[in-house]
Amino acid sequence: MIFLTTKEEIRQGIKASELRLNLLRICSREPRTIHDLIHAPVYPGIRISLFSIQSEINVSVELGELKNRLLLVRVGKAPDPLVPGGTTELLRTSLLAFLLSPELCWAEPGAYELYLRHWLSQNGEGDLLPILLAFPELATKAFYVANADPDAPEEMPPDLPETEKIRVFGVYHIGDLPTEPQALGRLEFLNALRSPALARGWRLLREVRFWSSLGLWGWLWTRKPSLVPDPAETYPLAPPVGPELLSGRLKPNPRLLPLRSRHEKTREIRA
Repeated sequence: MIFLTTKEEIRQGIKASELRLNLLRICSREPRTIHDLIHAPVYPGIRISLFSIQSEINVSVELGELKNRLLLVRVGKAPDPLVPGGTTELLRTSLLAFLLSPELCWAEPGAYELYLRHWLSQNGEGDLLPILLAFPELATKAFYVANADPDAPEEMPPDLPETEKIRVFGVYHIGDLPTEPQALGRLEFLNALRSPALARGWRLLREVRFWSSLGLWGWLWTRKPSLVPDPAETYPLAPPVGPELLSGRLKPNPRLLPLRSRHEKTREIRA
């Protein structure tokens, strides 16, 4: 069965649930087993109360919901701590979660940068890194769906054509996902730049010759964003295994920067 949803509905679902956001934060740093997540050890910068039996049920339900939307994906197996000789799945936050939730990017800027660098480098769009790292709100408009999931459900709802299968993620059809690059209008682009900026992205953005492409009014509008600082605590980040990027289904929008010629060259961004 396929359920209908939108980008904004998924974003609000993450924003409204501290538990859902925390699970995505934890799994964005490295793959975790369901056992790890239910028993909730201490994670830097994440507040988690001691879990009761009831809250363990809540965690299991939320994990299922995140997997159903492909916000969490299976990236491997690990020994099952409860079943001798058994295995359990390793879960990792998907790229889709970051692209739909600026709130997740603001909470986990290190993981967001890690995903972003891998995704853009794979698609030859590394020059988009500074602006997308600085403004996660812009990232919600920075991608399109290039192909359908080969494991998508066979049958679509009767009121949706089979061609809409490209917008199915897990068991959800995200109806407002673009399926080809779309040009961004000047006003829409600049409005996204009024959102809070990640400090690490802002520093990188100021190092490249980007503002000249916006013109004077764009520079005046965006020169003093509200900065989201880097986390006070540091923690290790595991590199993406592969499934987190959803097998190339999501592509960067090469028409994202309406005021910048695709023939212009910015200087190379060091990894």
